[in-house]
Amino acid sequence: MRIAVLVYGRLNHCAEHYNNIKDSIGRQNDIDFFMSSDNSDESLLNDFIRYYKPKLYTNSPIHYDYDIEIYPGKRPESNIHRMTCHFINKNRVLSLFEEYIRSTDVQYDIVMSLRIDCVFHNNFVFNKLEENTIYIPSGRDYVDKGINDQIAYGNMDVMRKYNSINIVNLLEQKLSIPHSENLNYANIHLNNLKIERFNLGYYLHR
Repeated sequence: MRIAVLVYGRLNHCAEHYNNIKDSIGRQNDIDFFMSSDNSDESLLNDFIRYYKPKLYTNSPIHYDYDIEIYPGKRPESNIHRMTCHFINKNRVLSLFEEYIRSTDVQYDIVMSLRIDCVFHNNFVFNKLEENTIYIPSGRDYVDKGINDQIAYGNMDVMRKYNSINIVNLLEQKLSIPHSENLNYANIHLNNLKIERFNLGYYLHR
C-alpha cells in the first residue's frame, strides 16, 4: 500500500523514533512523509530531513490574529497557544500534501495524521478502509465529548476533512469548548464522519 504520513508539531526524538514508526506502519508499504512544525531546533529539523526524507515540509513560525481565550469553557489544563499551533500545523501539513498531489497526481491508499513523539508497542493493522470513516485509536479521549487527537487515519477525502479543522468556526457556532480533544470531536461530527476505534499500544516520548 502507498501511505502518506502527515506529521505535525514538535520533532522531539524524531531520529530515535524512526525505526519504531517505520516498523509499526509496516516497511512493506510505500511510506511518504510530509511535515509541518514551527520553530523546531535546526538539529531536530536536520534529523527529520535525513531520516524521513519528507516530500514537503515547513518549519516556519506560526502567526495568528484571533484570540481563543475569549471563548467560554476553557479547562485549567489547556495551553491555548500550544493547542492553536497544533491545529494550524495540521492545516499546514495538509496544504503541503495537497500541493504535492496537485503537482504529481500521486494517489494514496491511506493517509495518516501523526505526532512524531509516539512510541508504538504494536503494529498498525490496515484492513479495507470504509468510506467516510476516520480510524482513531481507543483511549486518550480525556474529556466528555472529546476524542483522541494524536493519531488518525483514513482515505484521502476523509483526512482532508479531518485535518482542515477551523477552530474559530467551531467555537463561534458553540459546537465545542476551547479544548483540543473537544474540538477534534466537534470537527469530526461537523463533517459527518463515522468513527472506527482500534487498539494501538503507544506512549508519548516528549
